[in-house]
Amino acid sequence: MSGAFNSPSHKRRPAINITPLIDVMFLLLIFFMVSSTFKDDYGIDIELPEAESAESHQEASNEIVVDSEGAYYFGGEAMDEEGLRAALARFVELDPSATLSLRADRNADFGFVLRVIDIAEAVGGAKLVIPTDLLEVLVPEQ
Repeated sequence: MSGAFNSPSHKRRPAINITPLIDVMFLLLIFFMVSSTFKDDYGIDIELPEAESAESHQEASNEIVVDSEGAYYFGGEAMDEEGLRAALARFVELDPSATLSLRADRNADFGFVLRVIDIAEAVGGAKLVIPTDLLEVLVPEQ
């Protein structure tokens, strides 16, 4: 078929230009990356010990941390043994069925860790979870 003045007609096929859509998607990605917040472990640098019997648990919201120098932290605040005992007593008084998580650095003196366990047991009522990293056991090939 011919168009005006006997010239062949060239119909344009409809097309969707996706370039503006890609721009919008990049802007949304940048917005969400900038506005997102991530949970931080109070900024206390510890290395968890490894254990073959490690299991995956839901992370407790209330952590007791023992760093490599033997300092105690509860709720992100540094404290001594008496302060820790008082803070745990208040915590257990508010919620006796709560779970406490004891995170100790692998280089922490075991005596400090035992003191925390004793304090948690003395105030009573709270379940104590001690997280570790999963130890990867290499099985020899046969």
